[in-house]
Amino acid sequence: MKRTMVVLLVVLSSLSLLAACSGSDATSGSGDKPSAPEKFLKIGSGPMGSGWYPITTVMLDVYMDGFSSLNVSQVEGGSTANLKSLESGDIQLGLNYTSDFTSALDGGEGFDEPLSEVSAIGALYPVYQTIATTKDHEDINSVEDIVDKHIFLGPKGGGGPVAFWNMMAEYGIDESTIEEAGGEISYGNYSDGASMLKDNNVDVFVGGGAPFIPALQEIEITKPIKVIPIEEDKLESIEEKGIGIASGEIPADTYKDLDKAIPTYTMVTMVTARSDLEEEYAYNMTKLFWENIPEFESQIPERAKNFTVETALDGIDPETLHPGAKKYYEEVGALE
Repeated sequence: MKRTMVVLLVVLSSLSLLAACSGSDATSGSGDKPSAPEKFLKIGSGPMGSGWYPITTVMLDVYMDGFSSLNVSQVEGGSTANLKSLESGDIQLGLNYTSDFTSALDGGEGFDEPLSEVSAIGALYPVYQTIATTKDHEDINSVEDIVDKHIFLGPKGGGGPVAFWNMMAEYGIDESTIEEAGGEISYGNYSDGASMLKDNNVDVFVGGGAPFIPALQEIEITKPIKVIPIEEDKLESIEEKGIGIASGEIPADTYKDLDKAIPTYTMVTMVTARSDLEEEYAYNMTKLFWENIPEFESQIPERAKNFTVETALDGIDPETLHPGAKKYYEEVGALE
């Protein structure tokens, strides 16, 4: 009888141990997925209709699939708004322009004071700034022609408006110039702005694409798009200022009736994180992003074709990298 009881206790103990192990696996996730120190991750995106929104949609899937028990959401924002939200802790990861990141660290244009809680994760791709109108606006053919018009500038907290006014400064144009000429400025998400352009509620749409802007492509079926060029000497001048704005060309055929390349100003989109994220967490975020490029190529091929580890530090001072991201780049040989 005693022997039977001993055997029974051993069996019960073994079953309890197996159950405990099974329960532990269920709680921590499955396989070799890394764990996250928090249950929730918020990613600062762009407005609906922008090229950033589908990027963060893919990031959401990559991180929810890649981490154990992590809930990820995206928040509509803009370049400068995302940087300020990172600083305040409202989001943990965000998209922004390298020019605004540099400005944020220095307390420059768009920021009242230097930000101390933002660190670089990596650069993604160049963004072509587009000043567009519709073909039926025959009187709008140059930057000077937009001064007395109703201009849509995208999200107010975005880097686009900051870059636009920097570019306009090369022409001697500022917001008061527009107002004094009888013009008007509006802000909002790209989808709303494109609809306003189609309905003639605004005359000019300004936004960034890589190179196309999805919201503009949606309206050009009924309203052909005309892109306004930036003069070469103005582009050369702004590049020399070293504020993260460069020159490029929107390729011919980006829009239906665009039969030649249009010179314009460009910026680089990057991923930025809060500086206080745990190093291993930021390392895994960086690693998962670059190891899932095929997922981005499948969902957003035009942008993802520029996503490479080799260009991940374009426009980024390595000293501003999050230690976790730096660890990854050193590991893969992108940073000595």
